[in-house]
Amino acid sequence: MARRRRAGNDPGERGRFSARRKTEAVLRLLRGEDVDSLSRELGVTVATLASWRDHFLAGGQTALKSRPSDAHDEEVLRLRAKVGELMMGNELLEQRAKRAEGDLGPFVAAEVEALGRSSSASAGRAYGVERVCRYLGIPRSSLYSRLARESAPPPVAQKRGPKTYSDAELTDYIRQAIATSPFLGEGYRKVWARLRLSQIRTSKRRVNRLMREAALLSPSRVPQARPERAHEGTIITAAPDQMWGTDASSCLTGEGMATIFVAVDHCSSECIGLHASRPGTRFEALEPLRQGLLEHFGFYREQVAIGLAVRHDHGSQFMSDYYQDELRFLGIESSPAFVRQPEGNGCVEHFIRVLKEQLLWTRWFETIEDLRLALLAFKERYNRKWLVERHGHRTPAEIRAAINSRLAA
Repeated sequence: MARRRRAGNDPGERGRFSARRKTEAVLRLLRGEDVDSLSRELGVTVATLASWRDHFLAGGQTALKSRPSDAHDEEVLRLRAKVGELMMGNELLEQRAKRAEGDLGPFVAAEVEALGRSSSASAGRAYGVERVCRYLGIPRSSLYSRLARESAPPPVAQKRGPKTYSDAELTDYIRQAIATSPFLGEGYRKVWARLRLSQIRTSKRRVNRLMREAALLSPSRVPQARPERAHEGTIITAAPDQMWGTDASSCLTGEGMATIFVAVDHCSSECIGLHASRPGTRFEALEPLRQGLLEHFGFYREQVAIGLAVRHDHGSQFMSDYYQDELRFLGIESSPAFVRQPEGNGCVEHFIRVLKEQLLWTRWFETIEDLRLALLAFKERYNRKWLVERHGHRTPAEIRAAINSRLAA
């Protein structure tokens, strides 16, 4: 049976009292209430009430002895700390002087560290490494550097020259380069270039061999025998904005077949403009040129692009009177490619292939507007991340900046 608290005038002790109830009882006792009546009411002995009263008064006296700190106390503490700092500094300077008189040489790192852990005889606290270095005139950076060298494990002897990788390690790096590349279907040359950008040096032939053994090579078309070309030469210009190539392609969307117009710089392989529309008219064909003129010439007005030529095929949009008249208005020279010779417009033909492999053949677009926005995003990604082999595996944006800075110098 559980024990019940005694109530009424039962002389036995009651349960535990909280600090608040004890304080109330003591205050009633100090106000003059009869201790015997109060003892019977609360169910505690007279000795317990007396003990509560004594503790209450003792605590009050202790609290009254303390006083709030003022500016004088803070100044005293500051001066005591200053005196302790000066005494500790004098002790360190004495040790420095004894070291110099004995011609024992400078302090070594282990001695400085041990001295920082030791305690001052006058101040009763540790010197600390910062104070020891300050008074002994030792740079802390040199101390920490030496301690790090002493605590570091001995270096492992390695072969001199560039770091070599096993076939398994290099194959893992190749897989990582392919997985992290923002483009699809890159061959062993691009993978080799991305490895070099990651400070992993090896040869192209080794990358080609390892990718072939691991079945990582990108599929490519087999070259076919071709008749003798009707012309020889190059279509690559010496500087940007001397010749732009333009052409059209198509893409099936949820709204039907869309026409894609492209413009590419023949020097840097930079994408000048991209546009998609449902009717592929002569008016829409000018949109990539508008984008390029506004970005690189700053205006779209009469004779703004004198010195620029546009290479195009014999498509109806590009050979129309409206398109040719607009080129003359802008000061652009029309440069049509040879009939049945796509090499003459090879820069834009190569870009369209990249565009199909990296975007058009890998995604489905419900609307033509979705396609247009994706083309503009691809243009930015291509210009800043695509690597051009003939320019030392640099991006089109880097090529343009380097050539322009060289021409401006």
